[in-house]
Amino acid sequence: MEHIDLSHHAESARLSAVRRYAVLDTPPDGAFDRIAMLASRLLGTPIAIISIVDEDRIWFKSQAGIEGVKEIARDPGLCASAILQEGPWILRDASVEPVALANPLVAGEFGLRFYAGVPLRTHDGHGLGTLCVIDKEPRDITPEQTAILQDLAAVVMDELELRRDAIETHEALRREMREKEILAGEVEHRVMNSLQLVSSVARCKAAQHEGQTAAELNDIAVRIGAIAQANRHIQQSLPSLAQDGDLALFLNVLSRELFPLCPQGGLIEVDCASIQLARERLVPIGHLVTELVLNSVKNGAKRIDLSGEMVDNHFKLAIDDDGPGLQIGFDPRESKGLGMVILQAMARKLEAEVTWGRSPRGGARFTIELPINPEAAREATREEHLH
Repeated sequence: MEHIDLSHHAESARLSAVRRYAVLDTPPDGAFDRIAMLASRLLGTPIAIISIVDEDRIWFKSQAGIEGVKEIARDPGLCASAILQEGPWILRDASVEPVALANPLVAGEFGLRFYAGVPLRTHDGHGLGTLCVIDKEPRDITPEQTAILQDLAAVVMDELELRRDAIETHEALRREMREKEILAGEVEHRVMNSLQLVSSVARCKAAQHEGQTAAELNDIAVRIGAIAQANRHIQQSLPSLAQDGDLALFLNVLSRELFPLCPQGGLIEVDCASIQLARERLVPIGHLVTELVLNSVKNGAKRIDLSGEMVDNHFKLAIDDDGPGLQIGFDPRESKGLGMVILQAMARKLEAEVTWGRSPRGGARFTIELPINPEAAREATREEHLH
């Protein structure tokens, strides 16, 4: 029988392979349990075990025929000897085998007599553990039975390889997502700083001019500053790109940030359904709402109402104000103003439909209707029922 090298260096590499497969101390698994039961049934033995040989213990991933035992000491363990073999290791009567006499399972009350184990060998030659069958009576094993045990051991390794591949794929995706989040966060941070810088420059330029030019520069400064504030809030509340945020909470926080821009005695009210949205959708909604609120303030509104509700699989957001209202023939698609240009850009990003008209308060009303996935719609319905 050919033996495998188990020098200190080789054992260190083998233990690294055990860690790489990340199977130790994992919960029971139906696939492995069925293989153990099948081995016991096909070879006619009362016990079958799928073992992993750790540094100082032999841990049982699955077992058939024994209860309440999850691991035993490695030395002197039969599975620890089995992984030293190139092929199956068979003890037809362990009571007369010198290598097994000191084993407590052989010498003790358990009375192990028959052992047949096949190493679970990785593609690069490391023995993780064994698939073994055990009996308390001496017995022979036929070549056909040995071949069955080898085939089942190969199935165990196939399962372990699939599990390792899934873990590595998951970890690779997590690393990729994390790298993208870091990059996106850095880009967003730089964009926010750039927006704030542009806003400051516009304010400085406005102070150097008078009349219409100063007013336009101040308007640009306010709009860009508000967008930077909206980005800052989203970055702080949703640091991960994968996170969803509550639209109602976001609009309430955003309205508090926009409130100082209102005339003295002004008011912004929010009445919105609770809907979980991805950060990539919250950002353009925040910009869109910011532009409409600033537009209302610029035109003399003192009260602005934000109301949102689900209609089928669409979210409908209305921005009403008590200002002078829209001019006859007004169409934001034809407006050259910065605010309406940003409005149209954000609407296209959201695939939203924008309509406009007269508010119940006598001022302007803008309505934004955007598609929401069915799961978000159900979430909104549940929240409304709870309240």
